Amino acid sequence: MMNNPNKIYDVIIVGAGPAGGMCAYELSKRSLSVLILEKEKLPRYKVCAGGLTTKAVEIISEDFQDLTENYTYNIHLTLNHKWGFSKITPFPIVTMVMRDMFDLFLVQKSVEKGSYLIDQTKVSEINELADYTVAKTDRGNFVSKVIVGGDGVNSIVARSLGLRNKRRLGIAIEGEIFPNNLSADISSYNGSLHLDFNVIPKGYGWIFPKRNHLSVGVFTTLPKIKDIKEYFSLYLERKSLSNNYTCSSLIGHQIPLGGSYEKLNTKRGLLIGDAAGLADPITGEGIYYGLRSGQIAAEAIYRSLTADSLSLNKYSSEVASEIITELKYASYIAALFYNLPLITYNLARKINKFSEAYVSIIKGETSYKDIFTKMPKYLGRLLYLIKNIGRCY
Repeated sequence: MMNNPNKIYDVIIVGAGPAGGMCAYELSKRSLSVLILEKEKLPRYKVCAGGLTTKAVEIISEDFQDLTENYTYNIHLTLNHKWGFSKITPFPIVTMVMRDMFDLFLVQKSVEKGSYLIDQTKVSEINELADYTVAKTDRGNFVSKVIVGGDGVNSIVARSLGLRNKRRLGIAIEGEIFPNNLSADISSYNGSLHLDFNVIPKGYGWIFPKRNHLSVGVFTTLPKIKDIKEYFSLYLERKSLSNNYTCSSLIGHQIPLGGSYEKLNTKRGLLIGDAAGLADPITGEGIYYGLRSGQIAAEAIYRSLTADSLSLNKYSSEVASEIITELKYASYIAALFYNLPLITYNLARKINKFSEAYVSIIKGETSYKDIFTKMPKYLGRLLYLIKNIGRCY
């Protein structure tokens, strides 16, 4: 698509990730003119574990079954590579995808609804004026009534609009692990995701099964850590995934840990997904919150553009109420989990209702607030078991 300098779009979305794709889809369904600007050529590899929780799957109205790499029914958790237990569910607790094809799918569906896409276009600055916004790119300027920043943790849109000045970041590194020969067998991981806590300070390692390989990584809630590649390499060794396997696309990235209340909009701009800092402080997962924030943004923008006067303030208040409050309680649990890992591990292992409650969060049936308010009860039950049955391990 060529740039038309006289075209004024209703909305320009910077970034074609899950948040941007969902926002474009929902806006186009409402017959607004939408332009998506993406700096890479689609499809592009995106470092991400690629796990869609049950609640994420349920808010995607289009059928994406052909994109599914694996369905997982079993969560296997360990602490310090020593103690482990599994939680089996009768439904796919996490559906596995590769982000390059998943992101492309969402964008294609939005284009089918009427959105425009220009990829390989780098946005350098956003100018917000009284009656419109200007996105400056290496392909010229694009004008819209509203600008949406779905451009990730280091958002150009956020910086241009003066939003998200205080960020709390975690760090992750991930690679795609392929078997080299017949002696390298990954079939034991089929249908099962592995979360191994304390393999990195204040964090965990993960193994997510895909069709013909494994997505493996380590994540820490610390803002800085030395030699994260060494923690990753050691994790591969402990999981017997070093010899006879090839690691490709090893990339480190920052994760914007959510839970801080802040304004996410100006008069004509707003932030969604990672650009808005909406990742889970416990797991680093951000796809669901990206999708959901894209939906909330689309509704807020549509209401505003069809009203007598433009105001996007409702978006920030709705995200704060529905998402940031949830992530705030998750941050409280994360502080307990990563500072007292043995206690919280045993909560999950010994107190069935605690692990069931976490599964309910993934399904969208309960909240982190519910779990947090019940923590004293769970801890009391754990202390009773330790006292009357045996030691904590």
